[in-house]
Amino acid sequence: MAQIINRNKALAVSPLKASQTMGAALAFLGLARSMPLLHGSQGCTAFAKVFFVRHFREPVPLQTTAMDQVSSVMGADENVVEALRTICDKQHPAVIGLLSTALAETQGCDLHSAVHQFRREYPEYGNVAVVSVNSPDFSGCFESGFAAALKAMIEALVPERRDQVGQRPRQVNAPCTASLTPGDLEFVAESIESFGLRPLLIPDLSGSLDGHLDEAAFNPLTTGGLTLDELASAGQSAATLVIGQSLTAAADALAARSGVPDRRFGLLLGLEAVDAWLMALSEIH
Repeated sequence: MAQIINRNKALAVSPLKASQTMGAALAFLGLARSMPLLHGSQGCTAFAKVFFVRHFREPVPLQTTAMDQVSSVMGADENVVEALRTICDKQHPAVIGLLSTALAETQGCDLHSAVHQFRREYPEYGNVAVVSVNSPDFSGCFESGFAAALKAMIEALVPERRDQVGQRPRQVNAPCTASLTPGDLEFVAESIESFGLRPLLIPDLSGSLDGHLDEAAFNPLTTGGLTLDELASAGQSAATLVIGQSLTAAADALAARSGVPDRRFGLLLGLEAVDAWLMALSEIH
C-alpha cells in the first residue's frame, strides 16, 4: 500500500530556478547577437539550456568552457581563451557574456585575467565585446545574478560621458528586473510609446524571447533584443525609469556614467504603482 509522506517544509525550492548563474545568462539573452558563455562543466550549461528551452519553448544559445577534472584542479584559463576564440571564429557574435559558475569560482578563476589574455593573443577579435560577470551558484539568487550582469553590461558597454544628456529627447532608458516576463516588457514598452516616447529596454527580452520566427533557418546567436549601438546611446536619453529594487547598483552605475536623471520604481503591481509610472512618463518633455 502506498504511503503518503507529508513534508514539513512550507515551500518547494528549485535550485536551478534560484541559480545566480542562470539569472546572469538570462540578462545576456536580451542583447542582440549575444552568446552567454558559462565557465564551468558541460553538465552545468546543458542543464541550464534545457531549463530555458522548456520554459521559453524556443532555441536558446548557451556555450560552455567545458572544465574537466584536470582543469578544475590545475586551472582553466586556457579553456576560457579557447572558448572565446572558437565562438568568435565560428559564430561571429556582437557580444559574449562570460559567466562564472560555482565550480570555476571554487577553483579560483580570474575571468578578467583570462579576458586580457584572450585580447592579447587574438587582437583580430577586438570588435567582439566580452563582458565578464562573477555569478557563482553558491551566492545570491537568480535575481541578483541578473542584476550583476546588467551592471557589468552598463560598465562595459555604455560610454562614460555626461555631456550628451537629452540629445535624444524622446528616448527613455528602462532597465528592467529579472521578474518581468517578455509579455510584461511588451506592456512597459507600449506604455512608454503611448506618450510619444521611444523605449530603450535594458535588456530587451521582449524582442529576443517573445516567440518570434527568424528568417534564417538556423541562428546560433540571439535574434532580436537590444543592440550594442542602442545600449551605447543610453547616455543621450532624456530620462531613465528603473523597474525593480534589485537594480539599485546597476541604476547607480548608469547614472554615474551617463548623467541621465532617473526615477526608480518597484514592481509595477497595483493601481498606485502603475499611476506613478504613468505620471512619470507624462512629465518627460
